[in-house]
Amino acid sequence: MASHRSGARPLPVSETGDSRVSAPFEAKLWAKDRGLPSPYPAGCHAIDAAVMADALWKRYLTPRQRHVIADGWGLTQQEARLFIVTLAGLHDLGKITPGFQSCAPGADQVTGLPGYEPAPAETRTPTHQRAAHLALPELLHRIHGMPLSGRPTLQAAHQIGQLISGHHGTYAPALSHQGNELTCPLGAVPALGDKAWDEQRESLIHLIHTLFGTPALPKRTARGPAAVVTTGLIILADWLASQIPWIQARQRRWPRNGTADWERHARRARRAAPAALRDAQLSPPSWRRTRAFTELFPHLRGQRLHPVQESLTQHLPGLARSGAGLLLITAPPGEGKTEAALYAERVVGPAAGTKGLAFLLPTMATTDAMWARVRDHARANCRTPPPVTLLHSMAWLDASYTPDDLNTATCEPGTVAEWLRGRHRGLLAGITVGTWDQAALAVLPHRHMMLRWLGLSGKTVIIDEVHAYDAHGHALTLRLLQWLGALGVPVVLLSATVTGDSAASLVHAYRHGAGHHDTPTLAPSYPGWTYTDHTTGTVTTSDSLGSHRAHQLTIDLHHSRHTHDPDLPEGRAGAILKLLTPLRETHSGCALIVCNTVADAQATHDLLTTTWNRPGQKPLVRLLHARMPARQRTAVTRRLQRWTGPRGTRPARPFVIISTQVAEQSLDVDFDLVISDLAPLALLLQRAGRGHRHHRTDRPTWAPTGSPRLAVLTPTGQLPPRHWGNVYPASILRRTRDLLTTRDTSTIDVPGDVQSLIDQVYGPEFSAADDITRIADDAQRTATAELTAIAPPASVRDLHPLTNTDAHPDEIATRIGSDSTRVLPTYLTPDGRHWLHPTQHTPRTALPQHVNPADRPTLRRIMNATIPINSQWLNAADPTTRPPADWSNVPGLRDLALLPQPTTRTAIKPYLHKGKATLLDPQRGLVRA
Repeated sequence: MASHRSGARPLPVSETGDSRVSAPFEAKLWAKDRGLPSPYPAGCHAIDAAVMADALWKRYLTPRQRHVIADGWGLTQQEARLFIVTLAGLHDLGKITPGFQSCAPGADQVTGLPGYEPAPAETRTPTHQRAAHLALPELLHRIHGMPLSGRPTLQAAHQIGQLISGHHGTYAPALSHQGNELTCPLGAVPALGDKAWDEQRESLIHLIHTLFGTPALPKRTARGPAAVVTTGLIILADWLASQIPWIQARQRRWPRNGTADWERHARRARRAAPAALRDAQLSPPSWRRTRAFTELFPHLRGQRLHPVQESLTQHLPGLARSGAGLLLITAPPGEGKTEAALYAERVVGPAAGTKGLAFLLPTMATTDAMWARVRDHARANCRTPPPVTLLHSMAWLDASYTPDDLNTATCEPGTVAEWLRGRHRGLLAGITVGTWDQAALAVLPHRHMMLRWLGLSGKTVIIDEVHAYDAHGHALTLRLLQWLGALGVPVVLLSATVTGDSAASLVHAYRHGAGHHDTPTLAPSYPGWTYTDHTTGTVTTSDSLGSHRAHQLTIDLHHSRHTHDPDLPEGRAGAILKLLTPLRETHSGCALIVCNTVADAQATHDLLTTTWNRPGQKPLVRLLHARMPARQRTAVTRRLQRWTGPRGTRPARPFVIISTQVAEQSLDVDFDLVISDLAPLALLLQRAGRGHRHHRTDRPTWAPTGSPRLAVLTPTGQLPPRHWGNVYPASILRRTRDLLTTRDTSTIDVPGDVQSLIDQVYGPEFSAADDITRIADDAQRTATAELTAIAPPASVRDLHPLTNTDAHPDEIATRIGSDSTRVLPTYLTPDGRHWLHPTQHTPRTALPQHVNPADRPTLRRIMNATIPINSQWLNAADPTTRPPADWSNVPGLRDLALLPQPTTRTAIKPYLHKGKATLLDPQRGLVRA
């Protein structure tokens, strides 16, 4: 047995001089064979993973992550590095069992040799992850004296074994003393093999110790966040060392006579590891030294800073000196919150020891727009253009993000190459822009959630529109902030309309995660910022800072019946036409109409296109909503930004954009008039922010500069109208209507009145039955989130619940009631064939039965025609909704359903299910009636 050198300096391979151990490790034991010319030795793979972990520690982890791991285990950073290297080297310890060694024909060269008896036929063979969990604690007790008495989940040896069991993405259930599976695993689980197998597992431990040094093992269990980040690092090291090109390169140099030269193999692996990390683009971004605010943003040079930005430049550097913290910025749309957040990252990130950046937004459309902004920011402020990943389910459709040629050797600097695009890998990039769900999934018991935490723990996390989620989403955000606080991750939250109570809950969640359990009274300023110091828990709130864009917003309430018939008096349709009269009469200007439902948006589009039919006087009318094919929605969004963005050029004709909620968040657009259906006050103010957003010299005379106006279509009678369904709580709609109706003035001082009005509408007091209904619904949604989310970081002892795979997917969704199926509309001819276009002119329009997963143009063409819908709109038993069988092996296509529309030469009929008809209209998108 090797001497126990606790805390000894790891020996470089060139210094060991001797690879002999008490029981030589058998080179015939294998670990990998899939896609390889011959089985790859388990010893080689163990060394490869250990080398990768060492390279990741030195070249990939940020100072903050190294601190989290070391402090979490109670080790010095040098001790923690060697500990991590050891764990990586032992991750496949469970493959040294008779069951695994005999599971691949031609790979087994050991089972049946003297001493290496196969497991009894009647025993159940555990997975190699579970086998490692079973065997490792007792080995650590035997070799290093780690205790096994007492509750298993309180023992470091057991936690290490459970951690290793998670290297395939799920933690095994905790062991118990019952049956002696913790203290006598060979007796409890005969499938682990007899003494010879156990000796080889012990020999692998000695081999890793000999080559890399004997680690100082922790004397206590790690905190939950540290254990999770450690697991993520082990998984990443394993993945890098499991790439077929990597193994093949090692195999070519491995002696063919089977003579084990572990030292030489380790030396070669060490030399090759840095290039493997570079090829995988696993390097933190190399930021230039923090500069003045305007130097970070070239497009702002020569412009006056907004008050919030100016205040942060004066105060944030001093507040952030002690390290991490949470910054909450509250300001109306157009106050430069995005630039303020990116500036804050350059101040707080370096102070906290993070180098990466994660920018999270509420929708895919806003994420796409922000990705381009962050990419340009990174290119302007990093020494070398870094890869910036775009994370949401449809990101790969964007050809500017995913070019057809993704070879690392040929892609340009800053391009995200193939490896980072793999499943579960996007957050591992140094800079990432994604939907809020990408982080929210980290607090749900998903497979490989550890990799999300590995990615997040090295970054400053920015969450935009933090007010944009219901009670379920808010509860998940609170749990996310608890874990980020426990990890010491800098966080920036942005909001235009967060309530005081919500703001306080966000700050307190981060503080509690950081270990500060008091709840001081918080009152956010507006516009302004609140900074919470991670180390001390001190909360600093700015004064109300005012705005260069302060203005009086006029809100006109138009009480009307919810009808789309323009001839009915006092109806919604008539109100819209009257409001748009100046645009038609002067043939100038532009307007945005925000509807609460897709059906209302489509009906409004029909109203305008049929009413405005005189040649030469027809304004442009465009429709934008979520139930349009992806390519159509993207095209309309880009056109909208070209027309109304900060440097946009308006078309010669007046135009009207009719949209749903997709236009109210994070889109930098500007209209002369905004018309909106009644919505909660916070959303009305968001929608109003799309009017008079930029300084322009070409506003029409009917919309004078500096006089923004929001026209609110307020339904008479029932709230909400029956056709709206449950899109917004009835009590919030009523409170908003009552507040706006009873105020002495129709103007709102922006930003001066905003916070007080928001707090009035969303206050906790209630006076009507609909308030009780809303509060009960919020409580249920909150309880659902707390029930399904992982435990608070301080409560984690057993790692198994963090990746509980028994939960139904619907129970661990980030959003309740969202569209859950993506459909591909097709045209079904009488002969049973599906077509992608109703004319069926060419073979190209036929639905392809076979698709090469590498054929990106075809994949894009298909996915760009898809639409998200509620799964209940389809008949799952209908065979015509099933995609071709060959698609089951194609990522992106395998989860699609078809929406077949029966087609003849003269007609296209809708898809019918449960008395509802669904049809794709080329202008209106998916119509359901």
